[in-house]
Amino acid sequence: MPRPHSLTLQRQISATAGEAFDFWVNPTKVAVWWGPNAGDTSDVRTFELRVGGRYRVLTHAPNGDTYDFTGEFRALEPGRKVSFTWEIEKSGPSQVTVTFDEQSGGTQLTLVHEGLQSEQERDDCINGWNGALDKLEREARQWASGQGEAHASH
Repeated sequence: MPRPHSLTLQRQISATAGEAFDFWVNPTKVAVWWGPNAGDTSDVRTFELRVGGRYRVLTHAPNGDTYDFTGEFRALEPGRKVSFTWEIEKSGPSQVTVTFDEQSGGTQLTLVHEGLQSEQERDDCINGWNGALDKLEREARQWASGQGEAHASH
């Protein structure tokens, strides 16, 4: 069955391309920003950082719901690109590719999520990714000033 729906989001991150990439491949940093809501907490259960390696992140929402994100890394190009399959509960696999383009004053992050099964799934992912990217932007700004949670845990 074809999965024709996709989304593209862009953000300007207050970090170098290498630092922005690190927020996607460092499990300590992933745990800080992963999940769509400000009150979410995430527990990185598996993080095999290599092409073909698996990941699993459990996100706990303030209302008590838990979301189980799993997938496989497909591409890892430090400071340039990370790509992985994406599955959450019963959604079936889709593909996420994040690229990093360093510019003066920061890095342009482009996220493409392809292979979504419906407009509803796409819209849910737009909302989810926007919430997570809001947290990533805040954390990158705080990290740059030495105040972020991911910085404190190193």
